Amino acid sequence: MHNLEAAKNTLDQTVYLKLREMIINGEFPPEQVIIQNQLTETLGVSRTPLRKAMAELEMEGLLYRTAKGWYAKKFTLEDMISVFELRAVLEGLACRLIAPVIEDEKVIYLRAIFQSAYQKRQENDKDAYYAADKKFHNFIAEETKDFHLSRSLESCKVIQTSLTQGLYRSPDETYPEHMAIIDALEKKDGDLAEELMRNHVRATITVLKSGDTSIHY
Repeated sequence: MHNLEAAKNTLDQTVYLKLREMIINGEFPPEQVIIQNQLTETLGVSRTPLRKAMAELEMEGLLYRTAKGWYAKKFTLEDMISVFELRAVLEGLACRLIAPVIEDEKVIYLRAIFQSAYQKRQENDKDAYYAADKKFHNFIAEETKDFHLSRSLESCKVIQTSLTQGLYRSPDETYPEHMAIIDALEKKDGDLAEELMRNHVRATITVLKSGDTSIHY
């Protein structure tokens, strides 16, 4: 019985992750009804795990239902601004929570990935800094060890990822901000780390509102 339950949970999670990936990759046009029969064939599963995954993704705001059926959510600029507002609060809280307990070697790791990425960017490796930025923000979310906070941050990340594949602000601007946050974590100053992270994330909202949403490297 235990093995059957474990297998069921694994299948549910696999279907959920695959369906979420398909939404992020834009495989479902927002105005087009998602045909469940076709989807079960594509994923090779029955309707039960598919419906469970769709219900979960509806709660996360990636799918919605009408009388005609299921649709992928079309995200707007207002949605993006809302996501960054949430991220500012949630990631700020995450910094405050982890600052008193973060291990020294993890602070060293965070500092190293940014120093290395910024140097590579100076050498015209445009993707290195973007990768470091993602690692940093994912690390902060994972280190909280708080299920609800991590889950909320994951939902924000999924929505943001579905809309952009780059950086809204130049590394010349964000590198000092990242290093200041890392310095605050190293000093175990949760209040300062929270304030710096909130300001860091909210600075992107100003860019979004200005309409300058070009990708910066």
